[in-house]
Amino acid sequence: MERRVGLRGRTDIKVIAHDGILASHCRGIEISATGVVIDRGQAVASRHERLVLRLEIHLPERVRPIQAIVRPIWSRGTHQAMRFVRMNDADRLNLAEHLDLVHLRGALCA
Repeated sequence: MERRVGLRGRTDIKVIAHDGILASHCRGIEISATGVVIDRGQAVASRHERLVLRLEIHLPERVRPIQAIVRPIWSRGTHQAMRFVRMNDADRLNLAEHLDLVHLRGALCA
């Protein structure tokens, strides 16, 4: 059962995942107002995953990265879906503007 709400778009953005000690450089491949799917570049070991992570999402049209607290939802191979738990209002607006640009480019997901 899938529970998708709102626009989702394919993207290719730099994402840095901080787990408190280490930082992982990843690639964001799909984004929405409620979460992001990242490609970690190697298989995800869910047993070592923290309950929440801090992400830096580098949007191409912004100088400053978006900061978000996320919760891992699922992982398959090298891909991992994250749900946004906390993000400030300005970053939510920047994310919405990015989704509008993705929509204009026609890169929306079904």
